[in-house]
Formats: sequence, C-alpha cells, structure tokens
Amino acid sequence: MSLIKKLDTWLQTYLPSNIRRIAVAVSGGADSLCLVHLLIGWCQKNDVRLFAFTVNHGLRPEASDEAKSVHTLLTTWGVKHQILLWRGPKPKTRLEEKARQARYDLMYRACKKNKIQHLFLAHHIEDQAETFWARLAHGSGVDGLSAMESVLPWHECFLMRPLLSEKKADIVSYLKRNHIQWFEDSMNQDEVYERVRWRQRQKTLTDWGISPEVVGTLTNRIQSVKYALSFYTKNFVQNNVFLSPLGYAFIQKLAWDIIPEAVRVRVLQQILPILSGDDRLVSLEGLERLLADKRLSFTFAGCQFVKNTKGWYITKEHREPLKKQPISVCRMTRWDRFDIISPSKKMVMPLSPDKYFKNIPSLIQKGFPHLVGKIHYSVDSSCFCGIYVPGMPVMTQKELEKKALLDYKKGEQTIFVHFNPRKNNA
Repeated sequence: MSLIKKLDTWLQTYLPSNIRRIAVAVSGGADSLCLVHLLIGWCQKNDVRLFAFTVNHGLRPEASDEAKSVHTLLTTWGVKHQILLWRGPKPKTRLEEKARQARYDLMYRACKKNKIQHLFLAHHIEDQAETFWARLAHGSGVDGLSAMESVLPWHECFLMRPLLSEKKADIVSYLKRNHIQWFEDSMNQDEVYERVRWRQRQKTLTDWGISPEVVGTLTNRIQSVKYALSFYTKNFVQNNVFLSPLGYAFIQKLAWDIIPEAVRVRVLQQILPILSGDDRLVSLEGLERLLADKRLSFTFAGCQFVKNTKGWYITKEHREPLKKQPISVCRMTRWDRFDIISPSKKMVMPLSPDKYFKNIPSLIQKGFPHLVGKIHYSVDSSCFCGIYVPGMPVMTQKELEKKALLDYKKGEQTIFVHFNPRKNNA
C-alpha cells in the first residue's frame, strides 16, 4: 500500500471528522518534508487548513538559511509556514534534551496562538527503535520502554505520528519519486548525540535479528501493558486514595497491600507531584526504594510519609516552620499551598500541637492551616485525584472566587480555604 493510502486510512482512524486546521513540524529533513507533502494533498481533499512550523535552534551556522529555504518551499506549496526561533543563550550541558524541550515549547505556543489542537510529527520506525534503545540503556520502566505513541495527549492538544510504522527507505523513495530535495542535518551524523550512536548501532542489531520492525512490535506490546497499568491505577486512585482539603493524602492499608508493586509505583507517581506541588518526574529507582523502606516515617521527593496500622499518610515536607500571616478582607491570600478568602480580617497560622486531630499522625499536621471562624474547605479541580469527604467541593479557582464574592455580598462570614498546591508552578 502506498504512503498516501496509508496516511488516508490512518487519518480516518485517528483524526476527528470535524477538524478544520492542523499543524506539522517541518525541519527540512526527508521525514518532515515527506509528511508535509502527504498532508497537503489530504488537506486539499478534505478542506482542512494546514500550518507548518520550523524551529531554528540557532545551533548551526547554516540553520537560518535552511529555515528560510523551507519557508520558500512551503509557501510555494501553499502552506502557511512560520519560523520559530529559540532565543537566548544556549545550555552547555544536556543540550539535546533542552533543545528538544525548547522545540516543543515553541510549537505548543504556536499551536495555541493559531487555535490548533493536532500537531503532526514525522517520526518513523527507525526513530522508534532509537528511542527504545536509549531508554533501555537508561533503565526506563514500562512507560519509557513503550517509546513514542502514534497519538499522544499533549497539554490541550495531541501529538500525531502517522509515519511511526514506516521505514526511512520508503520515505526517501517517496521524495525521490516526487522530485523533492531535502536538507541533511550535520548533527544527525555527530556521535556527540546519543540518538546518533544508537542509529549507527542499529545495523549490527538488525544483523542479529533485532530490526526496527521487531522493536516496533515490542513497543506496541509494552504500550498495551502501560494502558492496562494506567487503567488499574486510575481505578485504585479514584476508589482508595483520600485527598484531604487540609493538604494530605491517605491510602488505606488493606487496599494498598493487595495491589501489585507496578500499580503502587504509578499511584505514587500520580499523587506525589500533587502533594509536593512539584511536577518534576520522580525516578523509578527512587520509588522502588521507597516501597521497600520499612521505616514508619520518612521523607521523599518533597513529601512526608507516615505509615501505621491504618495505612499511608502523605503530605508536603515542611523543613521550616510555617509562619503566621494576615488575611486581607475579601481578597485572595496565598499561604503555603492554600488560597484563603475571608470576609473580615483574620490571621492564618499552622495548626498548633494542642489542636492536633487525634486520628492523624502529628508529622502530617505540621502544615495544616488554622483560622478562627466558620470555614468552607475545597480542593482545586486541577489536582483532585481520588475520593473525598461527601459535601466537600472540588472547585476551580474561578468558581472559588465567584462563590466567595457572592457570600460576601450576602453578608456571610464564611472563610474559604482552597487547597491548590500546583498554583505556584502554573
């Protein structure tokens, strides 16, 4: 089957029928020029507007001229094209990783600006194999070894990889048949970059019977395992993780003890960033050590853990005592991980030990907010993950402000305490 027919079938399967604009990342290399050329025909046939983005990282002297040449070519083809510049000083370490992050950040902002929800990337089966080998070498778990997905949620958008099962040779053949010239990036031959080193080793691996196609089949099977783990993790969190508006999570011991370790790891991967307010990934090795830890209390990844006969209590680690803070009248005040609105002057402070709850470990209560008055607790919907006390609202920031303002106008004296740990990283 030709690449054109394969693309048409793929798009019918994965792209919404009502879509009216899409974007494609175009470097000027063979893969991306093949994809944009294929998409042009499909977009014309289906009345879809095609945008193209080229990122100039500024890492090679010839990069600017290449980007301009791509712009000229795509404009000739009738594609709305934009060059995105990675400005500022370049990092001296982990350049490949940081350049990739900058590239995706620039393209995300461009998609958002143009109201595009589907960004197409030209990764092919050899790219998939290189990703797999690199992640295997770095000790990745199921998530890493599943490598790249053909459709991946990305912020409010989706990354689309319709060529992920195609061979590089078939892509090059398509370009040659259509008399399309492409640029060869000199960095693709530079052994400084790990991906290049794996690309050079692939021939030997293929000779041993481990071809990119074999790796592609393996990554598809690992993805199936990942989806299954995600399903059971989501089910466990929704039914067995209690997220308190006071800023801690509780996992019941009996439920925790009967689930496999692989699910426990994923549960912690999901809830630790919420509790700590830090969205950085937690290492798999660290989580495995944590699960093997026999101590009753310890800290890890910015969180305090306490285990007892009831289960696991987890909250943010507070190395320094929290301070008292005045609350302005009917204005949002930020205290630790909480947004507080009061109809009158109040003072918020950490809960004192003499007021600690008897059924919750004292280490977990160090960061509890204490105010005098009638209090309305809520959890921000962006961080909500599990079960909660019936009647406790799960709100957005705007809903909180609206409710607080309405209560203030009615003369109510309710103090609003809104748990929103991710706000500091927004």
